[in-house]
Amino acid sequence: MDRPLPLLRASLDDFLAQLATLHYRHAAGLAPDLPLRELYEDSPEIASAEAFAAVTEAVPKAQAKGDLLGVRRLRLLRDFIATQLEEALAASHAEAISHLETRARLPVDDQVLSFGEALGQLPHESERGRRALLEGATGNFLWDNRGLYSDRRDAAFRVTEQLRAPSYLALREDVSGIALDPLAKAAQETLAATEDAYRDVLAYVLKKVEPTLRPLPSGNARRHDLQAATQVPWMNGLFRREDEWPAVVRWLTEWGFHPAAQGRLRIDDEERPGKASRPFTVTVRVPDEVRLVVRRRAGLDALGGLLHEYGHALHHAHVSDQLPLELRRLEDASVTEAFATLFERLPTHEEWLKRYVRLPSAPARDASRMAAFQALTVLRRHCAKLPYELSLYRHGASPERAEEYADAQRRALFVEPHPGFFLFDVDPQLYVTRYLRAWALETRLTQQLTARFNEDWWRNPAAGRWLQGFFGRGGTDDAEALASELSGKALTLPEAGSRLVALLDR
Repeated sequence: MDRPLPLLRASLDDFLAQLATLHYRHAAGLAPDLPLRELYEDSPEIASAEAFAAVTEAVPKAQAKGDLLGVRRLRLLRDFIATQLEEALAASHAEAISHLETRARLPVDDQVLSFGEALGQLPHESERGRRALLEGATGNFLWDNRGLYSDRRDAAFRVTEQLRAPSYLALREDVSGIALDPLAKAAQETLAATEDAYRDVLAYVLKKVEPTLRPLPSGNARRHDLQAATQVPWMNGLFRREDEWPAVVRWLTEWGFHPAAQGRLRIDDEERPGKASRPFTVTVRVPDEVRLVVRRRAGLDALGGLLHEYGHALHHAHVSDQLPLELRRLEDASVTEAFATLFERLPTHEEWLKRYVRLPSAPARDASRMAAFQALTVLRRHCAKLPYELSLYRHGASPERAEEYADAQRRALFVEPHPGFFLFDVDPQLYVTRYLRAWALETRLTQQLTARFNEDWWRNPAAGRWLQGFFGRGGTDDAEALASELSGKALTLPEAGSRLVALLDR
């Protein structure tokens, strides 16, 4: 391929717009299929080993010139190309999985549900026996089709060969700059440090869902019981479907953000069949066309999910349009996940709930603790996922990995998981590492916001303007650089766990 880098840069923006549009239409229920292969076949310059080699050769040249911003742009491109090459190799399998999940019909008691409907209903089902049926139907479906999900994961090994890396883990370390073993060690430390606090509250929430439920090892709680408990259904009356959107808009307006980012953010809240049950964000063009897709739901978890995606959407809608293309369009995902988590953690602030959701003091205090427990559950689940995923990419998918997955989740969450989820509960390119670093970075962001603007920073327009300054940088900083700027210290994952434990202990 002639001049791979100019070709790549010339088509990058349009390619990402087309890719985002495909994912938007599919997940929003507007298109049943996800035609990825055609897009990659039409864009050979994107998923190109030649472009990867060209970028790799350009990095030391930029370093020799002292062009730090140029080095940053090239490193983002290397990560992007390696990722897209893997996605191109996996495209046919991703299409097949999408087709399978969209058209599957699972018998559940007296109903026949799509795979997505069954997954979406599971956490919200109040009757334990039916939850077990939903978990069994989805878990068994995934187990029966594990070969297809395994083929999707095998793209990791194929991209390793094409890019001549020593191993997939070495490739991901190289392009992301994330040291995997130290992060896995920090994840284990976080699990150990948060175990007692987690188990105490777990016993409480399980009893709220079903008085006879007890955590493992002495009890018989299953993953679906924990999923139901983290919905905090006994508080649903305080978080009504019709109240949550106005509460978020009221907060954003008072904080100085336009809820639609002066028209750059488009909100799709239309109900339609096949639409994803959880909100999501797609960036078609940055910063001018960002889409926030939601299905309005009741509950504390729904409020957190809406806030999380609003964090993503407002971040990307406020990226400076003066940045070079790579810094507008590419990023360390840990940074945008940190901004999203900062928003998602707002319900852990009792005063925020009182002011914007208009809860009385006692319910606000209880709800803020439950929001912290939700967050701690997700943190522990991902801390357990990291060593499992490292093993998956060392040894490949097999029935032994299924038991390894189940055992890791069992020890982290003290509930019994369904092993059928062992390949489904895996995001590509070790994205689990981005989440873990994001939660560590969010802790630093919150510390700085509190130090600069007091504990109610979330109502101070000056804090909003300060945050918009970071939004505007796009992909200029990775998580480590931003953490160092904020605090002068490296990221430390156990800090995120300690902060959540402190919120639970209030």
